[in-house]
Amino acid sequence: MILKKRYYKIFFIALLASPAFTPLHSATVREMDREAQAFFDKRNYNQAITIWLGALEIEPGNERIQQKIEIVYDIKQRKDTAFQKSKLNYRIARKKLRDDSDAEVETGVAAGKIAVKDFTDAFRIDPHDDEIKSMAENIKALDQEIRAAQERLRLSRVMREKVEILKKMARDEMARGYPDYQKALNLWNEVLSYVPKDGEALEGKRECRLALDNRLKFEKIRGYMARGIAYFERKEYRLARPEFEEVLKIDPENRDARDYIERIDEILEERSLYAHRLDQAENFYRSGMINLNNNRFDEARDDFESTLALVRDYKDARELLYKIDRLKKEYGDRERLKKLDRINLKFPEGIIAYTQGRYREAIDSFVETLSLDKKNERAMEYLQRARNALLLEEEEIVGPNSPYYDIVNSLILAGRSLYEKGDYAESRKKWDSILRLFPNNRIAREYIIQCDIRFNPDNKARVVAERILEGKRSLGKKDYRAALKIFNIIKSIDRNYPGLDNLIAEADSGLKNASAGDINAAEKAEINRRYQAGMELYQQGGKDNIQKALAQFRIVVQRDPNNIKAVIIVNKIESELRIGGEGERMLPLTDRQRELVNRYYYSGINYYTNNNFQKAVQEWRKVLAIDPGNLKARNNIRKVLAFMER
Repeated sequence: MILKKRYYKIFFIALLASPAFTPLHSATVREMDREAQAFFDKRNYNQAITIWLGALEIEPGNERIQQKIEIVYDIKQRKDTAFQKSKLNYRIARKKLRDDSDAEVETGVAAGKIAVKDFTDAFRIDPHDDEIKSMAENIKALDQEIRAAQERLRLSRVMREKVEILKKMARDEMARGYPDYQKALNLWNEVLSYVPKDGEALEGKRECRLALDNRLKFEKIRGYMARGIAYFERKEYRLARPEFEEVLKIDPENRDARDYIERIDEILEERSLYAHRLDQAENFYRSGMINLNNNRFDEARDDFESTLALVRDYKDARELLYKIDRLKKEYGDRERLKKLDRINLKFPEGIIAYTQGRYREAIDSFVETLSLDKKNERAMEYLQRARNALLLEEEEIVGPNSPYYDIVNSLILAGRSLYEKGDYAESRKKWDSILRLFPNNRIAREYIIQCDIRFNPDNKARVVAERILEGKRSLGKKDYRAALKIFNIIKSIDRNYPGLDNLIAEADSGLKNASAGDINAAEKAEINRRYQAGMELYQQGGKDNIQKALAQFRIVVQRDPNNIKAVIIVNKIESELRIGGEGERMLPLTDRQRELVNRYYYSGINYYTNNNFQKAVQEWRKVLAIDPGNLKARNNIRKVLAFMER
């Protein structure tokens, strides 16, 4: 698709500069379509696509013209592919057909036939292509060479040897300081009597005739050829080419001059292409280095592969390409460690903030934890708890961040003003309005009690007693939070109420015990035992041990939800299992783990030295269970298994 876009872009530029794209031709899209179709029918695709692109500029959504442009593009792509294959096989054939080996000549014949076929296909697709037309004479000459080579191959070995002797004699004669061109002509004629289409013999005969008919002209040609060949052998190709061009001005059919020009053009083209490839390779290489330095490993891989596709072994691109998988893994490991470190920092911060009643901070910590680990169920659970707690708190005290702050604050100011003026009935109405919005609002509940007492001072004891009774009923229902709120409100009104502190302590204790699930001494001992067992398993490391440890810690959290240490370590392990590679240790080994690694490793060495290979492998596998990245243990296992031919 990218190639198509580039192709269209090139033709659109041509369109803007083309005389075909004038107001006369762009009168209507229909007229342009007809004109382009006429060119298309004549296989003049360049003109056709130029006009259709112009029409598409006028009507970008014209699907019919879009399809026609696609068809032309596909046709040209087939033509270009066929022509490039023809040029490649042409070069191979020309080289192989001159070889003395029958096998090489046969290869040349095969390549030449492909070149002729592909050229024919390309010409049939687009006979108006200038480059194809300029190649036609070369293909025609190649076809003659193929036929001559086939004739030579059909001759017997003795006859071929005779032909080669005759050709050598003719060459030697023409190479003399004062050649006998008549003798050389006779030799070439004799060669042609055996191989009528031999290209070298035909060219030699033609040169001899030229020398015999016009010696002055022939000597000029020899001079140009000699200088051209000398330049060519010194690799001064740009000086050599004009000499051969002068030969063709005098003798347009001179095959040797054409061959040299062809070889020069190939060399210069290859140099130009190589220089271009070097530039492209450098661009890809630089892009690869930038991507590599920015940890964009897949993009870097593409860049280095493109570099090497252009220039084999360019700089250290191959080495860098080889390193990418390792660098990518190391980077991934580092990022996972950073993520785990951040999770193991933010989640405990959130837990601590939650237990201390700093719910907004807790919410921020849990949200960040979830941004790092979207499947973190512990963070989800505690985030919801913190939000619920904040909601209750905001009901008790509507702060400036609440959208209801202005309404509630105006009611509070009005209620207080009326209260201070002694209008307790109207003041109470304001507080009732607040409670309809926020039933747990602490200020409103306190002032309602105050209003009731002020409204009828003689009933203070009764009002307080009723509230105390309400709190006790909440205690009886084990609604410790509601009871605690009521008792705290009473304390703000009458700090010395008999037994109030005991009631507050009872509600507070009940709230804590309810959160902990009313754990008795035996259960606490069992929870502690499981916690210690989990810690021991966790410190030993290895996937199985870590998962067993997690099972113990989960039971602890289930039975004692307020066990903050257990909650934190459960979250830590779960995060490691999700992010750190299915339980393989991503964090540095503990002292206990290092101790076990060394013990198992050297135990394996001991078994190995005593030729107990099975036991040695078992010990080293224990090492890998704790420390999967231990290269020494891994390499030892490979060596032993190879030795045991497993």
